[in-house]
Amino acid sequence: MINKEQKLNPGLFDKEVEKVPIRNGYGEGLLAAGEKNENVVALCADLTESTRTKLFADKFPERFFEIGVAEQNLATVAAGLGISGKIPFISSYATFSPGRNWEQIRTTIAYNDSNVKIAGSHAGISVGPDGATHQAIEEIGRASCRERV
Repeated sequence: MINKEQKLNPGLFDKEVEKVPIRNGYGEGLLAAGEKNENVVALCADLTESTRTKLFADKFPERFFEIGVAEQNLATVAAGLGISGKIPFISSYATFSPGRNWEQIRTTIAYNDSNVKIAGSHAGISVGPDGATHQAIEEIGRASCRERV
């Protein structure tokens, strides 16, 4: 059913409205979580600036792990940290995580009930000139049905 009363925000196309990437919210939220809880750690797959994990890495370098272009390792290292009492947040482009490391998420994170948070940046076809290899049109909504705070 179409709601004819629903309108777009009139400021949506206003040139005066500052437009910021959604991923900024991830970086700012990760930083806030790290400030609130010393068990929060961050891992990234060589996209620290792009995923905005850099905010956390700059403030908490001792709690940041740059894994490199190795999403499978990203998931398994995070799984180990998660079952050891840390709260790992992992980030990469959505097409690579969970795209390249789906099996590791399934086997080492979900089956072991490891407390890992997975952030896939640049989802969908929003990556523009990066091309088809970076576009995520198929994604996993959740690796685990159980949430923990």
